[in-house]
Amino acid sequence: MTISEELLVGSAVEAALEALASLRISIFREYPYLYAGQREDELKYLRIYAEAADACVITASDAGTMVGAASGIPLCQESEEITDPFAGTSYPLDEIFYVGEVLFLPPYRNSGLGLRLLERIEEHARTCGKYRYLTCATIVRPENHPLRPENYMPIDRFLGRTGFTRLHGVATSFAWKETDGIEREHPMQFWVKKLHCR
Repeated sequence: MTISEELLVGSAVEAALEALASLRISIFREYPYLYAGQREDELKYLRIYAEAADACVITASDAGTMVGAASGIPLCQESEEITDPFAGTSYPLDEIFYVGEVLFLPPYRNSGLGLRLLERIEEHARTCGKYRYLTCATIVRPENHPLRPENYMPIDRFLGRTGFTRLHGVATSFAWKETDGIEREHPMQFWVKKLHCR
């Protein structure tokens, strides 16, 4: 397969919002998120990546169709659910770049694309010249969750391999409607990685 990658910033993100919303709705229906996403909610959330200074979206496309994406934004531009957990920690908000997602359609997973897109997020954050850390948040599900697939591989392994460490005691939660139609609270765990200058 021949995958093309593109870094989008500012108004260039606008042209990718519809495809990115579709990708998120499709992938986040899967375990572990089980998220019954609505397009208008997705577009409203994603628009901040076109408006916030230093935010970016990196797309991966196959024959012109978006098959994966990664997004990043200054942590201070995110919602209180994302910023508040860092109060009282040694991490200054204005020095943290938040990785919103790294996601791919199933046929394109475990091929090295995730690593490549994450590296491009890191390079973009370094280029901005003011961020010292990357952070991200992952959903916490019990190992015996009834909808957990047998071959499920937690993203924890990927994060560990790419230099992220779990921020113990730094967590948040979000409520969303799952694919069974029930809205539930979902605990989220933060991870952090120090950015090294090149």
